Amino acid sequence: MQRRLVRTVLVALAALAGLVVSTPALSATAPVRIMPLGDTTPPTVPTGLRTTVSCSPYTVTLSWTASTDNVGVAGYDVYRATNGGAFTSAGTTTTTSFTQPITGLLQFKVRARDTAGNTSAFTEPVSIVPPPCPTLPPDTQAPTTPGTPTASATCGSVTLSWTASTDNVGVTGYEIWRASGTTGGTFVSVGASTTTSFTQSGVGIFRYQVRARDAAGNTSAFTSPVTAAAPACPEPPPTCTAVYNQIGSWSGGSQGKVTVTNTGTTGTTGWTVTLTFPDGQRITQIWGARTDSTAGPYTITNESYNGSLAPSGSTTFGFLATSSGTATPPTATCTPTPSS
Repeated sequence: MQRRLVRTVLVALAALAGLVVSTPALSATAPVRIMPLGDTTPPTVPTGLRTTVSCSPYTVTLSWTASTDNVGVAGYDVYRATNGGAFTSAGTTTTTSFTQPITGLLQFKVRARDTAGNTSAFTEPVSIVPPPCPTLPPDTQAPTTPGTPTASATCGSVTLSWTASTDNVGVTGYEIWRASGTTGGTFVSVGASTTTSFTQSGVGIFRYQVRARDAAGNTSAFTSPVTAAAPACPEPPPTCTAVYNQIGSWSGGSQGKVTVTNTGTTGTTGWTVTLTFPDGQRITQIWGARTDSTAGPYTITNESYNGSLAPSGSTTFGFLATSSGTATPPTATCTPTPSS
């Protein structure tokens, strides 16, 4: 009885202290265990939310008086509304201040948060009124002239590079101008670059000059011209294929067809196909092409009307052949004659 009375007193005292008492069921002699309840108490609302606006850089700094909590404040959530819109999270901080760039008409509110995830109510919103920051004088100073470009040419293009300009505020890019030939002509703009290099496609001899510009539109003087010659890229060699198909066969003979296709990027004026028969077959008749060979391997050339093939174009020729056994398909290779 006395132990039950003690247990009842402990339960009552623990409840007042925010604790829970645990004892095994149906045990009058088991020890009493006292455990803390989960933290459900939110922090107090931050107070004294105030703002300080800076013109350089154009920012606002929020500050407030710290919240308190029965366990401990872990940090603060800062919410922001822009131009009368909805409040959204702007960030978090573990201190009692927070700095943000000013981007329009802003409102801020803050709440505290503890380690258990409990959050306080929000502060009343504060509005940010941008101050009349002094107007900076206009930038009228031009960048320095870039270094004289160097040019490297490959087939079909020229790459320029130069040393960077400087500016009292900052260089934003470079203009590249070009004139045809080694002398004379008029320079015209052919591009811009935010780096100190530029590649231009084209074939010929050209003169290039470069100038820098800044955000205010000021431009430097032009560099001295540099001359570069970009040669034409050589045409890739022509290619073609020859594909054999057997049309029919019989005892002692067969009929075949060969399709010749221009697989290159330039046209052909003619082609030569070599047929090699593994079983000694002999061509007895041919059409759509001609050959002077009397035995394999056969060298076969185009007729006057089907030698010119555009890229991806094709033509065919056929033949009859005799054989003493199985008419095994020949191997076929093609060599094009390029256009002049």
